[in-house]
Amino acid sequence: MSTPYPDARPEALYSDAEARRRTVLVAVVNNADDMRRAASEGWYRIPQRRAPQRIGADYLAFYQTGAFKGAPEAHAISFYAATRRYRLLTRRELLPQEPDHPRADEYYFRVELGPFQRLDPVLPSATLRRITFIHTTLERLLHAQDVRELFVQDDPFLKLWHALRANRLRPLKNRLVDNRPVDITLRARGGNLGIVCGDPAPAATLAQERRLAPRSEQWEVIWLSAAAIEQDLEGCLRRIGSALINLGGSVLNRPAPAGEEA
Repeated sequence: MSTPYPDARPEALYSDAEARRRTVLVAVVNNADDMRRAASEGWYRIPQRRAPQRIGADYLAFYQTGAFKGAPEAHAISFYAATRRYRLLTRRELLPQEPDHPRADEYYFRVELGPFQRLDPVLPSATLRRITFIHTTLERLLHAQDVRELFVQDDPFLKLWHALRANRLRPLKNRLVDNRPVDITLRARGGNLGIVCGDPAPAATLAQERRLAPRSEQWEVIWLSAAAIEQDLEGCLRRIGSALINLGGSVLNRPAPAGEEA
């Protein structure tokens, strides 16, 4: 029996290449309550301790597991939605009606969503059952015939992450700046350098990027496109090094604030 989602609407038309390069995070949904909240209340929760290495994406897509047995959505992706805001909250704050839950004090990312959009036809997983998070592109989501086709080989994000580690820097994952995630954070003596890996990068000036940051802590946020990372990794590393120098140099061992993990 199909699960009704009255807010779902037909798949939007993406005619330009730029829109098709938007990023998508596929989340695994194994209970009807989480799916109902995402569809009707417009938010989805991701446990911080089990979050993927990169939670930032333009869209969230939902892989519904065998828990939805009997529904056509089982073992398939049927819905996706644009992400609007990210917040880091305890489970107690997210679900105040369950204050005595064993994980009430654990942190979760609350991802606030736009209206559900329906994939037609749905995207099945014919043989792959043990799925975790998948970071992919909107183009792949709209054109794939099976969930297996969503996996991205040679992800530029991972290429940059490993290059930073090879240069004896300590990249940190999934920090939030003004309710939006930055993919990589490097701590500096004068603040934090946030790096967003995406294609295309927005046409924002450095001053505009700095205004996105919270007032309590200095941030500088830079955007590196997938093409830049793939074609000029050394140039990207030089740009990152210059930004760290402007912030007073890197800090390798400063403790993370409460509620954050490396």
